[in-house]
Amino acid sequence: MKIIRFAIIGLLIGLSSSYTIVTFNLLADSNAPITGKELFEQVIIAAILGIVIGLISLIFKTERFSFTLQLFIHFIVVTICVFAAGNIGEWYDVTSIATIISLLISIVVIYIISWGIALLLQKRDIEEMNLFIQKRRENL
Repeated sequence: MKIIRFAIIGLLIGLSSSYTIVTFNLLADSNAPITGKELFEQVIIAAILGIVIGLISLIFKTERFSFTLQLFIHFIVVTICVFAAGNIGEWYDVTSIATIISLLISIVVIYIISWGIALLLQKRDIEEMNLFIQKRRENL
């Protein structure tokens, strides 16, 4: 069940991130047409990438490595996966360092936003658990 949960969360993050990036790219270059077929291909790539990243996130459920090492490994593997998917989806020009840096910046920004949301949700869950425990202690 945990694997499915991580895959679905990754899928949703991947799709929402790719939609945002495609939208900003089209806004930046209004002359760049995109066909339905191309958009569908990008959605499939983003969906697969999201699921893969979600599954990679299972590394945080292991206790073999410190959190810092887990985070480092996760970021490196995510970056490799995004660059591979970007190469398949032609998200950047391999010969242009500017587009590669732009993609790397996008990865970092999405990574930070995703972690920020995850931390907020976790904080909310912890507060709910503490409230539940506090109420239970009061009833004893």
